[in-house]
Amino acid sequence: MAQSTGTPPTAAIPTDETCPDDATVRDRVWDATLCLLTARPIPFQAWRVRRRAGLGDSNDRTIRRTLTVMAEAGWLEHEPNSKWWHPGPKADERLDAA
Repeated sequence: MAQSTGTPPTAAIPTDETCPDDATVRDRVWDATLCLLTARPIPFQAWRVRRRAGLGDSNDRTIRRTLTVMAEAGWLEHEPNSKWWHPGPKADERLDAA
């Protein structure tokens, strides 16, 4: 007879339509962030990216690191110790042209 480990079941994994098998967490964060900026180019918090990417809380560190890289590349702007991320010059330039 199988014994219970006491751990809750894991959250459902997004479908292939929303998350191709070969997409990394960082890929999903980039995609979700750019989709978010396209849909509503206003300040946002990281939890919105997590939700749009279909990721769990365990990915928060990777999400923050990826958003930081996006800020360093000019896609986003972010003040130290702030929860808010803003569209950066690259996002403004490309979204205004669309």
